[in-house]
Amino acid sequence: MTADAQVRADVERNRAAIIEGAITLLGQSPSSSMQQIAEAVGVNRATLYRHFTNREQLLTALHHAVLADTAALSEQLPTEGPVVPALRGYLDDAITIGERYRFILMYRRTDPGMFEMEAAATLPVVRTIRRGQSQGEIDVRLDPVFAAGQMAMLVVGAVGLVERDAMTLDAARSQAQIAFGNAVVPARR
Repeated sequence: MTADAQVRADVERNRAAIIEGAITLLGQSPSSSMQQIAEAVGVNRATLYRHFTNREQLLTALHHAVLADTAALSEQLPTEGPVVPALRGYLDDAITIGERYRFILMYRRTDPGMFEMEAAATLPVVRTIRRGQSQGEIDVRLDPVFAAGQMAMLVVGAVGLVERDAMTLDAARSQAQIAFGNAVVPARR
């Protein structure tokens, strides 16, 4: 490995450690300072600031991480077979991701670029909902984009209730599943 390659590997390793450490620390204490994040990760403040010049940049990187995890989860949705059980599993897994990143879910989002990334991350969910509608599993009156957004809000709502200690994670997950089932069931004739 060349010296340049070694330096680049160290830079990437530090960045990954900062992101992972920030996820852990901010999950426990969302108001942690950049200094506290640096200390928790085991890097000096200058190293942290070389990667992220301010807290906003760090939070943006963390939002990118949650969107990457969400996109990877969405891509695992099956393209054949029953849709509702697959979406129920997706919802459970999305709540798990939301719990890991709960501090970022509760953070205000103002970057229009993030909205595009969110839409791209949920596109497989939209396609799965459309397939469920064509198979008669999901109410055809529901707009698939709205229904996918509704699922995202169920995740945010469940995580928010846990964050406020209003519910346990299991209770919030159960309530999200009930709400999901009530929202997608085809209308009775």
